[in-house]
Amino acid sequence: MAMRGGSSLRYTAVDFALLGVVAVIMGIIFTFAWSVYEAVKTIGGPIAARLFTYGLWFIGAPLAATLIRKPLAAFLGETLGALLEALLPTPGAFTNIIYGAVQGALSELAYLLTGYRRFDPLIGAVAGALAGPGAIVLDAILFESIATPEIMTLWFIAATLSGAIYGFLASSAASIFKR
Repeated sequence: MAMRGGSSLRYTAVDFALLGVVAVIMGIIFTFAWSVYEAVKTIGGPIAARLFTYGLWFIGAPLAATLIRKPLAAFLGETLGALLEALLPTPGAFTNIIYGAVQGALSELAYLLTGYRRFDPLIGAVAGALAGPGAIVLDAILFESIATPEIMTLWFIAATLSGAIYGFLASSAASIFKR
């Protein structure tokens, strides 16, 4: 079966290699994001930390999807990056894998809804934005990070905006290499 542009739905060795590279890069970025998150949280509080850093944890999906342009690339890019992050000493430990799978699945919806025909920065922004609410829900479930309805709404908005911005940037960067 072929997609638009004649691209096969089958993953090639190059696709798997790209996934591996994305996973390693994302594992490093995801691990680094913890330090940035804690620094911003100390200076500006949890809403500022979510606004400025949450999107860093959502870029594996749009990056992988834009590079590979096949079904499940977003899910795999995010989940494999989170797996590597979990193997490194981070505060999230193995819950990172849960976050990666949920965020990857939610991001994958952006590409699914286009029939896997669009992999531009706008769809990358949507993919990043879709991961935001999932992260906030997991924060509430796994870490009891629950606040007043007003604060929770701000957290949802901050995570969604951050995801959209970083998703756009990741997809834009990947588009340069895909040309």
